[in-house]
Amino acid sequence: MRYWLALGSNDQPQAALDFACASLGKLGAVNVSSRYEFPPRSGIGVDYINMAVQLDCAMSIDRLRQNIFELETNAGRIRRSNTVRLDIDLIAWQEEGQAVVFDPNRFPLPQDVILPMQEIWVEYSICMQKFLMN
Repeated sequence: MRYWLALGSNDQPQAALDFACASLGKLGAVNVSSRYEFPPRSGIGVDYINMAVQLDCAMSIDRLRQNIFELETNAGRIRRSNTVRLDIDLIAWQEEGQAVVFDPNRFPLPQDVILPMQEIWVEYSICMQKFLMN
């Protein structure tokens, strides 16, 4: 399976994102974007550092979601807070030979997801257009 993930942090972001990338790298092959600074979407709190990761691994979607939750918790995330140690969102996935599937609950995708995602996913715009047309 191939997965595309959006990562962000506004609390010790370099350490949190390094931890996330190293942990995801233990699950399979990763391709990471550059890191980008964005203001918080809510307008409350300090700026976020955001990035995208492409992960190739044999893990099921449900198991990956559980793993993501565990990574966020292990990084020290406190839910429902303006201070976010680590946020990892599963944006899309693809089984070999199948079409890309986007998580419709993530739409519309904000710029802090789109910009890093476009850096690592060459076909992003084409896949997005197909998704939006359906």
